[in-house]
Amino acid sequence: MELKPGEKLGRYQLLSPIGEGGMGEVWKARDTQLDRDVALKVSRDAFTARFDREARAIAAFNHPNICQIYDVGPNYLVMELIDGVPLTGPLPVEKAVVYAGLILDALDAAHRKGFTHRDLKPANILVTKRGLKLLDFGLAKQQVTGLGPDDVTIQGAMTAEGQISGTLQYMSPEQLNGKEADARSDIFAFGCVLYEMLSGKKAFSGSTAASVIASILERQPEPLQTTPPLDRVIRTCLAKDPDERWQSARDLKLELEWIAAAPEPGTTPAAHSKFGRLAVAAAALALVTAASLAFALWKRPADVQKTSARFTIPLPPGQELTTYPAITRDGRTIAYVTQQGTDDTQLYLRDLNSFEARPVAGSSGATQPFFSPDGKWVAFFAQGQLQKAEVAGGAPIRLVEAGYTFGGTWNEDNTIIYAASLGSGLLRISAAGGTAESLTKPDGAANGYAHVFPQALPGGRSILFTIWGQTQGNAVLSLDSRRWELVLPSNSSASGIFDPLRGSKGRLLIVDQSAAMMAAAFDAAHPAPTSADTTVLSNVYWDLEVESRGWLAVSDSRTAVYASGNPARTSLVWVDREGKGGEALGKDQDLYREVSLSPDGTKAVVRHGHSLWIHDLRRGTRSPLTSGNSSNILWSSDGTRIIFASNRGGDWDIYSQPADGSQPAEVLLKRPYDQFPCSILPDGTLLYLEINPKTSRDLWTLSPDGKTTPFRVTPFNEGEARFRPDLSPGSGSARGWVAYTSDESGRREVYVQSYPGGTDRIAVSNGGGSLPRWSPDGKELFYVTGDAVVAAAFRPDGSFGAPRRLFDRSNFFLDFRFQSYQLSPDGKRFLMIRRDEGSVPRQLNVILNWSGEPERSAPTGNK
Repeated sequence: MELKPGEKLGRYQLLSPIGEGGMGEVWKARDTQLDRDVALKVSRDAFTARFDREARAIAAFNHPNICQIYDVGPNYLVMELIDGVPLTGPLPVEKAVVYAGLILDALDAAHRKGFTHRDLKPANILVTKRGLKLLDFGLAKQQVTGLGPDDVTIQGAMTAEGQISGTLQYMSPEQLNGKEADARSDIFAFGCVLYEMLSGKKAFSGSTAASVIASILERQPEPLQTTPPLDRVIRTCLAKDPDERWQSARDLKLELEWIAAAPEPGTTPAAHSKFGRLAVAAAALALVTAASLAFALWKRPADVQKTSARFTIPLPPGQELTTYPAITRDGRTIAYVTQQGTDDTQLYLRDLNSFEARPVAGSSGATQPFFSPDGKWVAFFAQGQLQKAEVAGGAPIRLVEAGYTFGGTWNEDNTIIYAASLGSGLLRISAAGGTAESLTKPDGAANGYAHVFPQALPGGRSILFTIWGQTQGNAVLSLDSRRWELVLPSNSSASGIFDPLRGSKGRLLIVDQSAAMMAAAFDAAHPAPTSADTTVLSNVYWDLEVESRGWLAVSDSRTAVYASGNPARTSLVWVDREGKGGEALGKDQDLYREVSLSPDGTKAVVRHGHSLWIHDLRRGTRSPLTSGNSSNILWSSDGTRIIFASNRGGDWDIYSQPADGSQPAEVLLKRPYDQFPCSILPDGTLLYLEINPKTSRDLWTLSPDGKTTPFRVTPFNEGEARFRPDLSPGSGSARGWVAYTSDESGRREVYVQSYPGGTDRIAVSNGGGSLPRWSPDGKELFYVTGDAVVAAAFRPDGSFGAPRRLFDRSNFFLDFRFQSYQLSPDGKRFLMIRRDEGSVPRQLNVILNWSGEPERSAPTGNK
């Protein structure tokens, strides 16, 4: 039927037409119930499959650069009304790169949901006063197959010049060949859009549809006069073979950010550089003498190089290291990972002959880096995968799924040996990718429950690694016989590091809980039991939780790099809602990692290292509850029992033990893979996290009668879940809510979902979020975002007020993996783990021509 202004469709009154296409019309309309203007997309016929597909696709997103859907009618969609104009070119390079980043953010959100847009073009991108909006998900599809005849839209007529405008010119070769389209097809279309933004011309054109298709399939677009890195980005996007393109929108965006941040050749760093002008200037001033000395020492005769030299690499303000560093065999390049404010991380490469570090594009979430023997590649783990990237530059290449990882090494035969999880043992894969091969298999008994942190030894025929379990310490695996021998037994979980001296002869370096680096003589060609009894460095940082090795690396050329600090310099403190107070509970510093208050607030169960202790907060006393590995601690609602996870039986299972320690712990839940308790209800219903290294991290519930039920099981990683305190299923009360985190948007964010049932779901944070905690009365939700702890009011209708900043997070240990802070029963104070001076690794110490002899002093750093 013909539509006219003033007509009503449902509660929507048509105001004026906006546009028209083959599928229907778009009108500006008035929502008479909510009193707001909307865009009404009306189908010419009954509600088509394409409309249904578009509605379902847009409804799956909650992204600032994707048009939002409000309602669905019998033959129309009600959408956000956007005041903007279609994207056109040519644009200045700086603006084009900014717009490109916004488009890629939207594409990344869609791809992470499993949707391919399939119709990306300038006409479907509106430029607004606030940025960009991506429109028209009519062709978007999950598990996409090739486009059929009904899906190919060549919109518009032939122009005066005889060229075709529309979808055809943005289709990838595989779409034109009727093959499956995936995220890489959108990357091709994005390359066409970026080309057009920069040049004002289409990348592929022709006088007929056939000539356009031939151009896409057979030819390259005319080169642009851009910078070489930007030209390389476009050419990679437009590769005919999908395997040769960028493999994800997120990696492509990070590459563009790196290009935008890099100074032009022969110029000083720009003010908008990654670290900022002041940070770069400060770093250059601090390092100019040291870097010049380093270069000179490489060039001088061998007899002069025996002189040792030391300097530090400070991080920009607010950043800290998150994993151990790596160094190339020639000692020229260092790899390290930092975090600033949020839980996301970034890998950097630092050539010691340079004043600046360079971010590795596409390495968000990186951890545990290591180099190839020739120093041309850096490998690392990120987003559940083992990846590698060329040191000279370029996007990372994903090699294999890797789960929750525990170290890797690149052997001389061009294979990579790694530990994909606690129970995986050591695995080997070709550095080119392929299927992983099992080298060792833990058995939970004499063979240990985990084999972790491998390191290739000289000659390439044996591997140093660490065993955790009944048999514990450092061992050497023969790659020929597949047998291993324990060479450095230990009563701790510390991992050894091979320090090369001459040929196969060297030392094993191991850090103790006082942050002292100890050395043991060792010959890799003839491995034999040894002992570490000499201190060679002090104040070497280490991580008890995952990386039980010192944060140090040594090159064959005798350059050592290490992070300084001691994680045991922490205190338990009470702070108010402004972060003030800070009086320590007790005088002693300790390795505090988790804390959970009893329901009445008089006691706390605290994890010191791996063991649990009960602290009586009124008397100021403490007593041991458990020994061995324990984590993720909760009190039962009546305060009589402690719920926690432990791997004493192999995998991480959930245990329960009387809070007074009168009886040993008993298994509460034992299932395949790893389970960790999150929250518990008064009736005993337990909300827990399950980590399956083959899939993702999901949320389940355990009922008092032992029944397990999925709560949030998706392809993404969920966790940190908390029941709202007033939730009491079975008591006749109204429905309740669960706060949790998910990385479905591409980064960890806080969500709230109704329980039971999960029919309603709210996104709470939008700039990164973790560690949600309800106030005791359920009227507020606290969480960590950016550099702050914030609070958001929870309204009776299930909505949230704007978050209010409470205090800076940087002074406290706040880790999404653990119960690392708690509210008092009255909701007025927080029990926190304060990171005292010297507990945080904020710089790297470098020693050139390190002799390895015992030191009289060592730099403490952490200013």
